[in-house]
Amino acid sequence: MTLYQGKRGFGKRGDRDLDMDIVFTVVTRLELPQLRTEVRRIDPQAFVIQHSIDDAEGGMVKKRPFH
Repeated sequence: MTLYQGKRGFGKRGDRDLDMDIVFTVVTRLELPQLRTEVRRIDPQAFVIQHSIDDAEGGMVKKRPFH
């Protein structure tokens, strides 16, 4: 998991320059339903992007239990 510090741009409600955390993570298809459940529990209004990965290289993938 990687955390980025971001800022929200100008929205329909007039919100702007609001600090927010951006979470970037890679999960298996089996972990995806639990991740979605946790995201909704933490922030029901969260903006989520999902993308399939065809190939990756470098780094190391460790098998760890999902909390």
